[in-house]
Amino acid sequence: MTDTHVALISSWNRPGGIASYSARFAEALQETGARCTVVPIENSDSANPLEFVSLISEVPTDADVIHVQFEAGLFGQLGMTGVGAPAFFLALARSDKPVVTTLHEVHSEHLHGGRVGDRLLRSRDFTIERLALRTSDAIVVHTGQARTILQERHSENHHVERMLHPADESAEQLPQEEAKEELGFEGPTLLTFGFVEEKKRYQDVIRVLPELPDVTYVIAGGYRGDDGKDHANECLELAAELEVEDRIRFTGYVDDGEVPILFSAADAVVLPYERVSQSGVVNDALAYRRPVVASSLSAFEELRSEFDCLLTYDRQSELNEQVSASLYDGEIQACLRRRADEYVNAVSWERFADQSLNLYRDL
Repeated sequence: MTDTHVALISSWNRPGGIASYSARFAEALQETGARCTVVPIENSDSANPLEFVSLISEVPTDADVIHVQFEAGLFGQLGMTGVGAPAFFLALARSDKPVVTTLHEVHSEHLHGGRVGDRLLRSRDFTIERLALRTSDAIVVHTGQARTILQERHSENHHVERMLHPADESAEQLPQEEAKEELGFEGPTLLTFGFVEEKKRYQDVIRVLPELPDVTYVIAGGYRGDDGKDHANECLELAAELEVEDRIRFTGYVDDGEVPILFSAADAVVLPYERVSQSGVVNDALAYRRPVVASSLSAFEELRSEFDCLLTYDRQSELNEQVSASLYDGEIQACLRRRADEYVNAVSWERFADQSLNLYRDL
């Protein structure tokens, strides 16, 4: 038991991975006996750089520690995201309470933005990271690569903790056939879950389908703006060219209550990211003990190397092989389930809350 009082500054009660993550984190902290007061970020799209300074005045005076869940998209947008972050961290530096900041996205480059976009976004990242490091008594990241980038970019004289992204030990699994029937799925089903956005290469998975004529590909999640809708249309055009459009399903936004049914119905989960520094969806998939096939980004390769709980691919031919193995190779499926058990037990929300409380006490 503990009487630690945590003020959690985060996105809250809205679609998105950070809000869902924070809800689970707050619940896990409270289950340890800690108190957790959420200070919600309510106007994340504001173009006013000073909009987010007011969050600090909402922190309870009796809070023992302030924990910020940071991702640039939560702190304003004016040409680029994160425009309110500098003023926020400068104001937060005046607080007399210990500060912990979780940096959910840490990138070494942004080549998708072109040469100019890459330079602008790296400059933004450097400024925000430097302010977060100077303001915070500790920084939490979820991958070793993120910690390495911060240390190389800002020196090693900062307290940066790598704490693996937690997974839900008690994920509510339904009988698969029952879940498939409820959702109207037939035959083997591949699932990609999360916002529909251009950084996910759904086309890679669509190109596998001609070799797997009985497989349906479900893309579940709301559209990330107009770009998301455009990307979905491009995928449907490719599916029509390959004559597999009848086996592609876009579900739109999925309510939290429908998530257990969705993962229970899937036979395998594919994460075809072009870029991401970490993803909570891989943890959800592993919590449901589903085979996972992910692009060979550093975040996924770290999990594969450390826990051997998922398959990764680099080339299209590798994706074809890994998807087929995840659906039809019983020995590989059984091995992945065992490894998923080990992983989820090692990174449960209960353990994560305990680690966080130990970090707070150390400060």
